[in-house]
This record gives sequence, structure tokens and C-alpha cells, in this order.
Amino acid sequence: MSNNKQSSVFVKTMIFVVLAIILTVGVTYAYFRANITGVESESTISVGGATLAIKYEGSNSITAENVIPGWIDKKYFSVDVTNTSGKDISYDIKLVVENSNFVTPDTYDEADPLAPSFLVFDLFECDSADDKTCSTFLSDKEEIVAIQSGEQLVHTITTKTSGKKYYALLLAFPDLDAEQSQTGTDGNPLTFSGYVTLESGGELYVRSFADDDWATIAANVRSNPSVYSVGSEKEVEIDVDGDGTAESYTVRIANNSTPSECATEGFSQTACGFVVEFVDIVEKRAMNSTNTNVGGWPATAMRTYLNGGFIAKLPSDIQSVIADTTVVSGHGASDTSNFTSTDKIYLLSTREVWVDGSSYAVSSSDTAYNSTRQLDYYANNNVTTLNYSGAIKNYAGSAAWWWLRAASSRYNNSFLRVLSNGNWTYTDANATGGGVAPAFRIE
Repeated sequence: MSNNKQSSVFVKTMIFVVLAIILTVGVTYAYFRANITGVESESTISVGGATLAIKYEGSNSITAENVIPGWIDKKYFSVDVTNTSGKDISYDIKLVVENSNFVTPDTYDEADPLAPSFLVFDLFECDSADDKTCSTFLSDKEEIVAIQSGEQLVHTITTKTSGKKYYALLLAFPDLDAEQSQTGTDGNPLTFSGYVTLESGGELYVRSFADDDWATIAANVRSNPSVYSVGSEKEVEIDVDGDGTAESYTVRIANNSTPSECATEGFSQTACGFVVEFVDIVEKRAMNSTNTNVGGWPATAMRTYLNGGFIAKLPSDIQSVIADTTVVSGHGASDTSNFTSTDKIYLLSTREVWVDGSSYAVSSSDTAYNSTRQLDYYANNNVTTLNYSGAIKNYAGSAAWWWLRAASSRYNNSFLRVLSNGNWTYTDANATGGGVAPAFRIE
């Protein structure tokens, strides 16, 4: 491409950005949404005698919807190299496209009266973390994003020395001052989702549930709920007892699939999509202060607490990504139908943990057993009412029993629970020794 063409396109895009800023002073600018946050995340790989750490300003994701000509965004990141090998170390900066409906032409012509909807990228080197101009081109100017999914090489860096380099990847939909299409190859509005990563020595940085911040996790899940593996764990800091000192608790991915049954009318969404559960018991509480299951889960003091006092104790970055969830729960002997509530935090139900074995069927005591499904984590571990050790949770280092949200259908004063050995039974609602191991969804 000629430098004249480069200049014209970038002048147009920068004019568009200035106009967009002006427009947003009094109105909401809703043509696109870019997933850029202020929380940094980082990952590290080791290759031979060198260590490379990539750190992102914001999440590593780039996500845009309803894109129009003139859209432009930058992803800032740094690469910190510690090289003790005395040899050259090379790393590839890559753009991983998760989903795009832009066309992928080999070239383009500004004079084309029906210019295609394509994306271009540029890689810049920055002088420092505070340098947002980043005027040094590293890639060939305005390279076309040539794929709708997969990896595209942006630039290869070779160095023998240690130190930190700062980069900015610019992604843009050039405004060619022509009748450019604003629908993609699938006939829908233009969308893009992807992220920046590194590869060195054949080792690729991968998405890490443990290391990614919650804004990044939420953005990644929106693009692809299965991007993180079921069973992956992450530490969170919570001041549960309110004494001003946060303690570390572990959460894990309990589910990342949405099978067709999730679309069934009246089906609980508590085991559909991206579900995160606490690995162990967070605290101990009674389900109700009085000995009743009348009104089921929606009427419990436990539900009120989890969706009020407990959620307020979670870090704000977790609170901001938790989704409202349709929760179906079973009823006791004094009620006649199952209950449906909308919660952010909830307890699991029987079917979400166990599948009935050939005997001692838990479905006999939970009227909502067939209104939900087994979470992927418990299914992967083959947890049944005859093979139940995979349901064990600990409290203060020892196995302990924990509550489920299902009222016992045989009685009007008890809820089902998980025994310390992973089996099931029921207990009076006002039992104060019940473990709390909640779950929530991100979407």
C-alpha cells in the first residue's frame, strides 16, 4: 500500500474518533462496544533460558459489536523479557480471532463504490507505559485481518537482551468514503472478538482462569463460554466475617456448556452456561431461623442473605460480572408446586450434583429434580447417588456437610443437604451448622 493511502485512511479514522468524542458529550454513543477495562492482567511463559511475561492494560480481549466505518481501537500491552541464555530469543505477537463476520480480501481499493467490510491492523512500539501515541510502526502499515477465526501473525521480535518493551495493536475498520457494507458475511451487523497473545518456542500463551481478571473472564465468556476448562480454579479474597480482614477462598468453573434442554420452558438456568461455584464451604448458617421449608428456597433467610449481605462482601469486580439467573427449586409437603426465583447467588440443587444411581434415588425427595441438569464438573467426575465422593466439600480443612436449595418433599420443615462423605440426606431448616457453598453465573 502507498503512504498516501495510509495517510488518507488514518486521517479519516482519527477525524471519526474526534467526532465520536464530541457526540458522546450529550448522548450515548451506541454504535459499538469495545471491551477495554482499567484492570491489568498478565501471563508468563518460559522458553529455554528466557522468561517472557505479557501484561495487558485492561483485558487481553478486543470485542466490538455493530461496527461502522471509521471504528478504531488500540490494545496496549508490554512484554518483559528476562534472557540469561546469551542467545537470541524470538517471540511472535499474534492476533487470535475468535469470531468475525468481516470479509478478508487480499487487497482493497478506495475507489470501489461497493467497498467490502474488512478490518486492518497496525502494530506500534511505545516509548513507555504512559506513551499513548506510540508512533513507531513495527508491522507493514494497515495489514488486512485475513481470517475470521484462528491465529494471525502480527510481528516477530528477536532480542538477546533483557528488558521491557511497550506495544500498541491498532485495529480499525477504515472509512473509505464509499458505500461500504455494514453487514457481515452472515448478513448480520458487523462484529469482532479476539485477543492479543504471544508464542515463543512453540509455546502459546493461553487463557488462564486463575490469572485473568474478572472483566477479562466475562468478555471471554461472552465470546466463547468454553474458552476456560471445567474444573479450572481461581483464588478470591473475601471478608466473610466482616472483621476487616479478607481471606482467600477458591472458586472453580462448574459448567461451561448450554445443551438444548436449557431452552426448555420452566427449566432452571442454574446449570446452564458459565457457572462458577465455591470449591469448599465459605461459612456456616441456618437455612431459616424457624424450622420450616414452607415457601421453599425463595422464602428462606439463606436466599435473602446470599443475594444481599453475602454478595456485598464480594470484590466489586466480581459483583459487576454476575448475571441474574432463573432458579427453579423444589417444594416441601405443605406446598404444591415448584418455585421460580431470579437470583445472582444461589445454592446448588440435587440434580446439579448427583444423578440417581440404581438405588437411594434423590429424585424421590426433590420435586424439581427434572427441572435442572447435572453440572459439567460433577458429570465429568461421574458423581451419582452411589458414587458420591466427588461431592465432598471442606470447612476449615475438614470435610463437612453443606446445604442444597431443595426443600424435602416429604416434610414441611427440612431441606436436602450433602453429607460430609458426599452422600445426601435432609436436615431441619434451622440447623445452624449447615455449610454454605454458593454458585453464580457469568454471561
